[in-house]
Amino acid sequence: MNRLTHLSLAALALTLLVNPAAADNDKELRKQRQAAQKERQTAKNERSRQINEAIKSFREFSRQLKKDYQARLRDLDTDFQLRRVEIDAERNAAVATAEAEYQQKLMNLLTTGGEGQETETLEKLQADMKAHADSVFELRRRFAQKSHEARIVNEKRKHAELDERDSAILEEAAALGLTKDYTPILASAIGGELTKQEESWNSRQKKEVDRIKQRNQRTLVEFTNGPKSRALELDNLQQDFELEWQEKAELQAVSTQTGFYNALLVKAMQGGEIDQQEVTARMTELNKQNQLIRIEYNKKRQQNQIKRREQQRKLQGR
Repeated sequence: MNRLTHLSLAALALTLLVNPAAADNDKELRKQRQAAQKERQTAKNERSRQINEAIKSFREFSRQLKKDYQARLRDLDTDFQLRRVEIDAERNAAVATAEAEYQQKLMNLLTTGGEGQETETLEKLQADMKAHADSVFELRRRFAQKSHEARIVNEKRKHAELDERDSAILEEAAALGLTKDYTPILASAIGGELTKQEESWNSRQKKEVDRIKQRNQRTLVEFTNGPKSRALELDNLQQDFELEWQEKAELQAVSTQTGFYNALLVKAMQGGEIDQQEVTARMTELNKQNQLIRIEYNKKRQQNQIKRREQQRKLQGR
């Protein structure tokens, strides 16, 4: 064993004596590779510094621009709220007038009707109550539609402002280099081939520029997907309005019948004859229907919330 070792060392020494230029060449290659590695590391550090400074500048710019546009949005909301107050006042006045007229008519019905006219009076009472309830419901729905349309107009105006803001922010991001694809800082072959260390460096660089791009996209996603997010909000407002008034229509039908049976109880207190067992059973059933309607629409709202939360999560890239 010792003899083999001595022979190997002797062979190496002989090689160096025979070809000293090869040893010098290897030493030069190592020196060049070390210098190249140092340059790559310096370039990598400089790139990281520039990106961090760009992100810091971008966040400051976007924060200030958001603040500036927030004042505009408040002005639009103030105008809408004033308009909504006007619409609500118009609605309340119209409903109050209709209610006053009907209350007088209702009292006349409840205090009239003698023997033989009881059935006819109750039928007229039920028909009149339904017609009045339908009329007031349509009145409220019409004013609600008017208010809803005013809100949609306001939201669209706000969205136009936000689109303008997001466009300016994305232009600033592009100027800062946050939207570009970064080129990996790769090692080039020195001496005809890459070392394992250089191959590993190149592999990490390719992954790093992908991470940089993904990080920048996450930073900008609020503004790149802003229009889509706002379009969803408008669709949701319309969907919520329609759902709300579908529920109210169903509850209104139940409420009209409940009002009729309440009127019967009032008439009974004034000496009229009614089947109390039947009235109680009907009112119990109507109360059950009322609760089931509310349960069903609450379920729909909760389902919508879950779906919308998932939509927004995907838009925000989370």
